[in-house]
Amino acid sequence: MIVSKAMFALLAVGVVAAGCSQMAGSSQSGLPKGPQVEAGSKHWFAGRLVGPGPVLTDKFGGPIFGWAIDENGTDGFLTEVTGLTIPFTSVVETFDQSKARVVKVVRKQKSGPTGSRELVVDGVVANDVGLIDDGRVNLRNFHTHAVYYVMDPVTGNKVTGTWTRPRGKDFHIEDIADQQVDPRTVIAATITPDITKPPHFELVVTNIASNEILRVLHPPRVDGVNYPYFVAEDTTMHHAYVPAANYHSQTVFIDFDVASGRVSNKFVAPPFSGPVTGMAIDSATHMMCTTTSSTYSVQMYDITTKKQTFVGQIPNSGGEGQAGTSVAADPLNHLFLVEQPNSLLGGSEIYVYDEQGNVLESLRGFNFPPYALTPGGLIQVVPSSRSGYVVGPGDDQLQSFTY
Repeated sequence: MIVSKAMFALLAVGVVAAGCSQMAGSSQSGLPKGPQVEAGSKHWFAGRLVGPGPVLTDKFGGPIFGWAIDENGTDGFLTEVTGLTIPFTSVVETFDQSKARVVKVVRKQKSGPTGSRELVVDGVVANDVGLIDDGRVNLRNFHTHAVYYVMDPVTGNKVTGTWTRPRGKDFHIEDIADQQVDPRTVIAATITPDITKPPHFELVVTNIASNEILRVLHPPRVDGVNYPYFVAEDTTMHHAYVPAANYHSQTVFIDFDVASGRVSNKFVAPPFSGPVTGMAIDSATHMMCTTTSSTYSVQMYDITTKKQTFVGQIPNSGGEGQAGTSVAADPLNHLFLVEQPNSLLGGSEIYVYDEQGNVLESLRGFNFPPYALTPGGLIQVVPSSRSGYVVGPGDDQLQSFTY
């Protein structure tokens, strides 16, 4: 029997949740202890009411696997899976961010008797173009061959075409650089020529709306790019960055020049910075924010100098169990928003950092899932309205918030 992404995650919930029940880790990062930040769920800050807002519940009450919002508008879309057994049905739905309400069911698709097909939202890119992964498994050799649907725009509430992926067996989108300004989209992907061996990483530069593959780039052989895979892009410098590890076991940010195709591994983090668990870039100031699990820290880098400018333990933490995860950039107000699934104060929190590393706000009252189930891509913001969405509190829900 084939177990899809959705079914695998459902089976893993119990195991991961049990492992995360030990909230405070005993390891020491060597960094100054983070402040114990107190805050109410919804409160006034600098003349604004900030914190959790209305909760969006999907149409059929199934777990959500894949969602994205238009960071320049008020729309979004998601995919849910109806039923916890095989066969199941996956559903694509659009929603209104401001009302936290489903607008339309765009497509329904049955998984087949073995659960070998599933629709998953990959993301929204520039000009409100949406990408949907129709994952398909060949039962004879267990290779996957996905078809990618395009909604151009998402507000049109319908599939308008397809996107042709690059060649390669078992091509899988791992992450999409979170920028909705440049139609040239950067995708972190893997291919698996041999399912008995580790996958190969590649960076795909594409225009999804026009269905063009512009470049396919690869990291230097001496640097290991491993799961979870991330990519962030500076759209004004046209460079994308992927965290990896070099032969000294140092964290290195592979620098991909999206325009020329040149690749460099000269951007190396200070020793003991730790593996990256989330990252985002403010393209207006060329600042990058990352999180790590082993040091449960938040780190800032100046991309122009390739130097770390700040490192500090995330608030309300005592170990890896309270590490920060996903990061979103607000390039309009020059802020970074960092998720913390397990705060020492209980529940989940979002911290709003300025680009000097100061915590400006702490937003409480959230309930994020274990990081191991959905690494990366769990927080998205609309800078013009200082609002955003995260997953939870239920597995069939998305939580709006303001900051």
